[in-house]
Amino acid sequence: AGGGGVDGASLPGELRRFTALAPLGSPSSLGAKEVGLSLEELARRLEVDLTVGSRGRGGYFVTGDLSPELFRDDCAFVDPTNDVRSLSRYRNALRILFDPAESEVRLVRPLEVDDSSRTIRGTVRSWGVLQLPWRPRVPSYETAITYQIDRDGLIKSQTQKWSISASEALSETFTPGALASPFSDLVRPEDEPPEVTELFEIINGHRPDSFSQDMRFRISRLIDAVAEARYPWRRELLPGKWALVYLQPGPEGGGIDRRVPFPEFWFNRNYQIFREDSVTNVGELLGPLLEVRVSGSLREEDPSGLGTPKRFIAGINGGQLCAGGEDSTPCAPLPIRGEGLFDGVYIGKRLRIGQNLNGGGARVVQVRVA
Repeated sequence: AGGGGVDGASLPGELRRFTALAPLGSPSSLGAKEVGLSLEELARRLEVDLTVGSRGRGGYFVTGDLSPELFRDDCAFVDPTNDVRSLSRYRNALRILFDPAESEVRLVRPLEVDDSSRTIRGTVRSWGVLQLPWRPRVPSYETAITYQIDRDGLIKSQTQKWSISASEALSETFTPGALASPFSDLVRPEDEPPEVTELFEIINGHRPDSFSQDMRFRISRLIDAVAEARYPWRRELLPGKWALVYLQPGPEGGGIDRRVPFPEFWFNRNYQIFREDSVTNVGELLGPLLEVRVSGSLREEDPSGLGTPKRFIAGINGGQLCAGGEDSTPCAPLPIRGEGLFDGVYIGKRLRIGQNLNGGGARVVQVRVA
């Protein structure tokens, strides 16, 4: 994020008109500078600014709470959508862009110093809500940052590379809430394993097909690590509504076993609603305006154990084609019957991993939503 001109060539034409930011004022000086700092001390200060802010208001990518004394007033801030050469304008842009109360920045790995090139590099993960009237949510994305340091020890440029494309970031920004990617706002439980936390932060708020190949490799490694840990099954956590945010194909490329074929529009979402002894699969056809619901009984193959993977048997006893996403909306019956098998690989308070045995072994990763 930044303030200034947008590289329109990299954006779909219909999005270009939305990219102008509010007036940010003329470039101005932000006070005295702190010169002569070592690169190591500068990196330490930047880590604080990136994660909690110079005054504790939150990471500066979503609050603007940076230390102006560390940057030149004509510092260049370059990201996939903007190139601005003014510290004051950049800080003003950050202050009006995100809602600090609903946005966050995490340091993925410590900043690294390269004395020979006088650079500091690192990676952060950000997500949040933009301060626009329709309150769009920006899903988590990673930013590779390079700071270039001048001879006085001040930052003369900050360059960002994102794990998502500029067009993807902007398209999510202008997607109506009813079609937005599933997002869980549950906070991290104290007993959540670290690999589960990392997986949750990467995939939450995304669509299953929105990840780059490099990111898919990382996600697959995390899924495998969780599966290999064989955490105990906590059956009391299963009831609720779970949204699909990632699909890991099976050994032979198998996906989800669909009893009814329907269009794969990019905005469609898929849910499972679990109760103690039943499950309902919900697949959108035209967003929330039209959806297929498939319901059935649910039981554990071996109720006596809590080891994982936990085998489940679903007795599919009917389907419906429904107009609208409410329980009271009109529905037409669909002749769907059969038996479904799946394994519970992991269950937590806000993330679930399952393996579809009917569909060639694909693993689904879901987040709990309201």
